[in-house]
Amino acid sequence: MRQINREGKEAKETMINKLGYLSWEIWKSRNYAIFRNISTEPMATITRARILEIEFMEANKIDEQKQPITNKRNSIENKNSYRRRVTWRLPIGDRLKMNVDGAFRKESGEGAIAVVIRDKVGNLVAGSAEIVRATSSLTVESMALRSALILAKNLQLENILFESDSLPLIQAVKAKETVGEIDPILRDIYVLVEGISNSGFTWTHREGNQLAHQVANLVINGKLN
Repeated sequence: MRQINREGKEAKETMINKLGYLSWEIWKSRNYAIFRNISTEPMATITRARILEIEFMEANKIDEQKQPITNKRNSIENKNSYRRRVTWRLPIGDRLKMNVDGAFRKESGEGAIAVVIRDKVGNLVAGSAEIVRATSSLTVESMALRSALILAKNLQLENILFESDSLPLIQAVKAKETVGEIDPILRDIYVLVEGISNSGFTWTHREGNQLAHQVANLVINGKLN
C-alpha cells in the first residue's frame, strides 16, 4: 500500500484495479478448492486476473463499439449512420463458451495460445495461456483448440461451445477432416471431444474473439506470463 500511495493518480488507480482483480480471482480459487475440490495453480489465478483486467478495459471502450458507415439511402443527404461492430456473443442457455486464439511469429517459430472460458452471462470462469513452438498460424490455432479441450476435461466441464476465429480449423473440425500439417492435432481434438458431452464448435469474426486474441498477443510479446 505504501508503494501505491507513492504513485501518481493514474498509476495508483491502475494498481488498485489490478489488486482488485487479483483479490477476486484468489477468492474464486479458494471457493473452487473448498466447495468443488478443484485445486488451482497460482499462475493460473494470476492469468485469470489479467484476463479479467483486459475484459474490463474492452467493455469500457464505448467509443469503439460503433463505427460509421455510409447509408446508401441517405448518401445524397450526406448523413452517416452507425452499425455495431461484431462483438463477443453470449452462449445460448446454460452453456459455457470457450474462446481460443493463437499468435504466431514465422521468423522464430514461436507461438502463443490463449483460452478464455465465460458463462451464460459473460462472467469469466477460467482461462489459460502459454508459449508453444509451431510451424504456421493454423498449427497454433489448432493447438489453442486442443488446449481448450484439455482444460475442459481437467475441470470436468461439459455443455460447452468452443469458438475460434480460424475458419479453416472450424470447418475441418466440424467435418472431421484431415489436414496434413495439423493432422496429429486434429486427431487429438477428435478423441478429446468425445469425452465432453453436449459440446460444439463455432466460428466468429476476429472482432468477436478479441479477449482471447489480446491474451495471446500479450503472451507472445512477453507482457503476460
